[in-house]
Amino acid sequence: MPEIELYRRLVITPDPGAVIQELGLRAEPNFELLASLDPSLLVYSAEMIALLPKLRKISPTLRFDPYPPGQPRDPWQAGHDALLRLGNALGLAQAAQAYARVCREELDQGQERLRGYDGRPVYVATVLDGRRMLVFGRGSLFQSVLDRYGVVNAWDGPTSRFGHLTVSVDQLLRQPEARLLAVGTDRPAQLARALSTPVIASLPFSRAGRVVVVPNVLFYGGLPPARRFASLVVQALAPLGQAAKRGSRP
Repeated sequence: MPEIELYRRLVITPDPGAVIQELGLRAEPNFELLASLDPSLLVYSAEMIALLPKLRKISPTLRFDPYPPGQPRDPWQAGHDALLRLGNALGLAQAAQAYARVCREELDQGQERLRGYDGRPVYVATVLDGRRMLVFGRGSLFQSVLDRYGVVNAWDGPTSRFGHLTVSVDQLLRQPEARLLAVGTDRPAQLARALSTPVIASLPFSRAGRVVVVPNVLFYGGLPPARRFASLVVQALAPLGQAAKRGSRP
């Protein structure tokens, strides 16, 4: 697979393991190495379509698009369906079905743990700097998970095709009672500086201590990042429901 170091930093799980060969950049893989490995199949995405003539000279190919154009934008369901399609294409249908089943079971367990959540709306965003955030809303993988948990996304504004939008942080004043779920901690010092800047520190969720930070999650992709985000949401929000029951509602 290409860009393993980036994968380990941003995607994280599932771990590709030590036996996976580095193939270079996604847009410019090492074709000599590819050919020497004599693969039985090369799986590629739509963004690599320009490489297809070269890839076809090496082995049979399979195009894999988790979110085909024209499909309804429910990323969890789309990821589920894409996983089963890929499993069938690779002769691994049972393994794909088993993985999907585990994801569903974990989601059900997460729903149970979040029954006591205090119900406060949540902004889900990646902090870019002291004045901008990448906020996630309708059509995003993160929204799809929140919907299944019954957690209200505080961002009800416009989004891109993939469900996110870069906004100035003052736009997160729409719901002053909201909580911020900040996604991405691979540079903790940089994140801490951004959260402490005057603009972000002045926002209601900052002043009230309603900022929860979770590790990196790939906001594209299918069931694996959805499963990771679902788990992190439960870890971050379930304890807050318990705090509310004790009389403290941060």
